[in-house]
Parts: sequence; structure tokens; C-alpha cells
Amino acid sequence: MNRDSAHPAESRSTHDSHSRYATRNTRIRHDGHDNRNHRNSNRNNTSPLRSRDFVLLVTGQGISLFGNMTLRFAMSMWVLDETGSATIFASILAVSIVPTILLSPFGGVLADRVNRRTIMVALDAASGALVLACALVFAALGFNIAAVATMQVLLAVLGAFETPTVQAALPQLLRRQDSGTLRQGMAVVNQVQQLASLLPSFLGGVLYAFFGIRLMMSIAVASFALAAALECFIRLGDPRGDATAEPSCEQPSPLDDLKAGVRFLIYERPNILKLMLFAAILNFVVAGYSAVGFPYIIRTALGFDATVYGFSDGLLGVAGVAGAFIAGTVAARLTIEHMAPSLYALALALIPQGIAFMLPIGNWAKLAVLVVFSCAVVIACSFTNLIAIPAIQLRTPQEMTGKVMSLASSLAMCAQPLGQMLYGWAYDRLPVAAVLLVSGLAMIALTLIGTPIFRHFDD
Repeated sequence: MNRDSAHPAESRSTHDSHSRYATRNTRIRHDGHDNRNHRNSNRNNTSPLRSRDFVLLVTGQGISLFGNMTLRFAMSMWVLDETGSATIFASILAVSIVPTILLSPFGGVLADRVNRRTIMVALDAASGALVLACALVFAALGFNIAAVATMQVLLAVLGAFETPTVQAALPQLLRRQDSGTLRQGMAVVNQVQQLASLLPSFLGGVLYAFFGIRLMMSIAVASFALAAALECFIRLGDPRGDATAEPSCEQPSPLDDLKAGVRFLIYERPNILKLMLFAAILNFVVAGYSAVGFPYIIRTALGFDATVYGFSDGLLGVAGVAGAFIAGTVAARLTIEHMAPSLYALALALIPQGIAFMLPIGNWAKLAVLVVFSCAVVIACSFTNLIAIPAIQLRTPQEMTGKVMSLASSLAMCAQPLGQMLYGWAYDRLPVAAVLLVSGLAMIALTLIGTPIFRHFDD
């Protein structure tokens, strides 16, 4: 549901680099001023969100994500059928996150050096070619777990370069618009991503049951190919702007370029870094709560079968789509100051779940409370994402967006497995009510700590 390089002259000294980034950063438009611009821009007949380039970007990424999720769903079913173990494919996915975390920052460097349209086209084309090659291997040799693992790891490597590219391409397309337009654009992207992630869950089971793995892989290949074809027509300039005007200047190494992004966060925009760390902690809690806690509570603590769990999980997917559309209706008015209320809503949605497991009520009643308030958590997350990501994008210079967004993604991904391990340990040793209540209270405390940062984000 996603690399400009620094100006070559900026590599001459750290001080010059900082001053140039600071100068560019003063041109970033902030929330109050941009919202006034947004009201004025509504008078225009043509919305930038209906432009050809934006439509092609969103459509291409939606189709690409649909192909990726379809393939992941099909592979999980195929590996389960062939081996009888769900753990094997889960382990492959867990291993594949390692290259994503390690390579994503360098993907951000590439997004700040090379035309982002070119990167997106190349990566989707490479993904399609990779899946096609693996499909031919499977057709010749049959099921091969080593080939499945290799394909998933290589797709994760390609994804490590694509994610920061897409996250940098959107603000580049809408950089001349006000902040409200960027948030609306991000809302549309979220809506498309949620739909693209949900459809394979509903269609994949039927298609796999009737037609098998070959059709599913063919759908993935066609999706990647179509996405690459559409992205060819996106008009995106060089993210470095006039940097190419001095080709004789020595270009910094990728590692030096990445260090420049870190220095930017530490010295120029420390509040962005704090927000990124805050988001990583939030991901720590939410990933552990949803990926570990939700299935554990339904299947083990309450004793329901896979059918009940599948239906409940499907409702969370619907809530994700609903949350994306609900947040999208107010996207233009969402600012960083709305982060604290969204987090309080998330935290307060955890408390009733814990209380339900302390009361002498039946398992179906506990399930109902769990699902309803878990849907509320998903909707609250839609708001926090729509607030945090544009807040970072708006305050980052174009030539730094890829690096900064890739660092944010890497921090969030690092927190995810740690949260899953901690919650797995907690659910094995503590009552469900205790884990849920502590999670809710911890989120309230975290929000209290973060509120001053949100109020003075641009200081």
C-alpha cells in the first residue's frame, strides 16, 4: 500500500550542507498558512488530485500492491498445502524483513539521486520478471521451498527500494500545493492501499481453490507489468533540481549521503526525529497487539476455531478501509496538533477490551467487545498515519525526502518484530486483561509525553 542526492557542492563541507538544507527548509509551508491556502485553492476548478500524474501514481501503486498481496496470499496457501506447516512461510516472511530494514535507507538515498519514476518502473518490471522466472521454475520442478524463500527475499529487497521512492514521489508531485492537498493525496493513497490489501483476502481463497498457484502467480506477473507500464507515463523531474548543473563536482558516496540525512534530522529538524521515534514505539505496541494478541486471544484464550478468527480478521480489514475513507473526509484539516487526540482514542479503545476479560461474561460477548474495539484501534491508526507521514514530508526538503522517509520506515520495521516477541512473551505469562490494560495505560502515558512535541513541532 514505496532518491534525490544532495547538491554536489554540498559535499565540500558539513557546514555548507547544513546551511543549504536549512535555507531550503525555510521555504517549507506549515500547517496554519497552508490551510488558508487550501481554502483559496478550492476556488480552482481543477484539483491536483485529478491530474494525470497523480492518478497514474496511485493506480500504479495500487495495482502493484494488489499483485504483491495476491502473491503473498497464494504462497502462504501453497506452502501450507505442500508442507502442512504454517510456520515455514511465516519464518520466510520474518527472515525477509531483515534485508528490508538494512537496505531501505539506501533505497532512500537512491530515491534522492535518480528520477523516481524510473525507479518505480524498474522495480515493478523487475518484480514481474522475478515472479515469472519462479513460475517457470515451479512449472519445471514442482514445489521447491528454497525457490519460494529466494523469491520472497528478493521481492523484499526490491520493496526496500520501492517504498521510500513512492513516499518521496507523492510530495514531489504535490510540492507546489498546500499541506491540505498533500494530506488529501495521502488519504487517497491510503484508501487505495487498504482496498488493494483487502481484495486478495476475499478473492484469493476462491481463485486458489479453483485454479491453483499458477493463476495466482500469473495475476501477480500481470499486475507488476501493468503497474510498470502505467508508471512510464508519470511526469516527474530530477529530484535534485539544479544539482545536475554541476556534473564536474564530486558526488558524495551513498553512505555520506545517508549521513547527511541523519545530520538533517539531528541538527535541523530534531522534532521530526522525535516523531519518527514516537511512531516506532507506536508500531511496537500496535504490531504486537494486532499480529500476536488478536489471533492468540480468539484462537487460544477464547477457544474459537479458524472460521471465527477468519471472519473477525476480515472485519478488521473492512475497518481499515473504512478508517482510510473516514480520515480522508477530513484529511485537509488534519494537522500535527490532532495527533494527541487520535492517540488518546487509540489508547481508550484498548481499555474496554481489558475490562471485558475481567468481567464474568460469555466468550461470545468478549469476542464482540474485542472485535468492535479492535476495529476502533484500526480506524484510529488511519488517523495517526495520515497525520504523521505528511507532517514529516511537508517539513523535509525535496532532496532529502527519500532518505528521511526510508529512515522512518526502517525504525518502524525494527520495532515491529520486537513488539511481536514481547507480546508473545506477555501473553504466555500474563492474563489477557492485564496485557490489554497495561497496553492502554502505556499508550496514554506515551501520548502525555508526546503532546508537548506535537504542540511545538515547528519550534
